[in-house]
Amino acid sequence: MKSALIKLLIPSILLSSLFLTACDSGKQPHSFDELTSQGAHSLCLNQDASFAFVGSIHHGGSLWRLKPFDRLFNWNHQADKNSSIVSCDFSPEGNFVATTDNRTIALWNSKTGEAIWLWNAPGDIHNIALSANGQYALLAMADYTATLFDIKNGGIKRTLRHDGVVYDVSLDQQGKLAASASDDSSARIWDLTNGKQLHRLEHNNQVRSAEISPDGRFVFTSALGDPGRLWNTKSGKVIAEFPINSGFYNSIRFNKDSSQILTGSSAGKVQLWQSQTAKLKNTWQAVPRNKWVSNNVLVEDVSFSKQGYVASGSNGRIFHLK
Repeated sequence: MKSALIKLLIPSILLSSLFLTACDSGKQPHSFDELTSQGAHSLCLNQDASFAFVGSIHHGGSLWRLKPFDRLFNWNHQADKNSSIVSCDFSPEGNFVATTDNRTIALWNSKTGEAIWLWNAPGDIHNIALSANGQYALLAMADYTATLFDIKNGGIKRTLRHDGVVYDVSLDQQGKLAASASDDSSARIWDLTNGKQLHRLEHNNQVRSAEISPDGRFVFTSALGDPGRLWNTKSGKVIAEFPINSGFYNSIRFNKDSSQILTGSSAGKVQLWQSQTAKLKNTWQAVPRNKWVSNNVLVEDVSFSKQGYVASGSNGRIFHLK
């Protein structure tokens, strides 16, 4: 009887140890909401974290209002069939949402739930960034390009070429500047008015994230195993470096005046920084759903909210942070 009791206690002790290890590296979230019970291919937030879109692993796509918490619309790329939606983005003002599976792009009206357009993509898509009013979508492509697509009228407007797979893309608020991150160990800054490359930002490994600030002054990049870097878009020079212990910064969000940066890592850490000095102001740790499977949660997106900060995880949870 004693040995059986010991066997029962061991998993409990280990589980507590895992929980403490995760929480010791940052504060616990104040609360969380579950958008899906089996995890997400994608989970993005709008500018003020009042809405979220989730591409669920088993249940397709859906748009949610976070306060009060409610599912508003189910969105899929085919009728009566759940889509595997791998990337998503809200337009800056929040009126539109773009979603992609590997080979199709959909544009949705976030107010009415109406599907505006559905297009076939020219290749496999890794990420999407949507411009104001849902006019253009910048696509991170497996064919070594960042492709600017006219999502309302159809057709490719710009093709921005890398020397490797493009993993991430972003646009400034006016849609004039773009940033892209690639397997070719570079991030690049582009002038979308003429398609010219302004700067090539060199790294020591594949670059997984490139986020341009809304005002177009800065780009934050993250390569595997490297510090995060903040760059000046005019000079192409590094302003500050942001330490990371493992993995990479998967999600980045600037506040309105670009004085602060909120980051989410591949190891589940959410951090608030003073942008130009890389001074760390706060740290939280996303809580995994099943600590036996993994002690970490990939942070899919982060955002500043009126009540504090919000992060979304690959486990299908929205974390509210204070």
